[in-house]
Amino acid sequence: MLGAGQLVSAVWKSGDERAGWAYRFNIYRMSQRNGHVSQLFRPTDVQDLVKLCQVLAVTLSDDGCIPIEQRRLLAELAAELDTITSKRN
Repeated sequence: MLGAGQLVSAVWKSGDERAGWAYRFNIYRMSQRNGHVSQLFRPTDVQDLVKLCQVLAVTLSDDGCIPIEQRRLLAELAAELDTITSKRN
């Protein structure tokens, strides 16, 4: 489970070394009051969505089962998004 603000994402890794690995993830908005989730987002969620993308990119880029070129691209994206999200803090 990963998160940013009220947005959360579950990440699944399936497969094996012979057949290859596959990643899937979802994104939900979680209520702070009762923990219920929704797939409906608000304009105020856009900043957290960018941060969640950064967190997803850095997490996936750290997994050796992803091809090296894709990991490199994800790491670059994570660094660029980190620059953007750190400006707002």
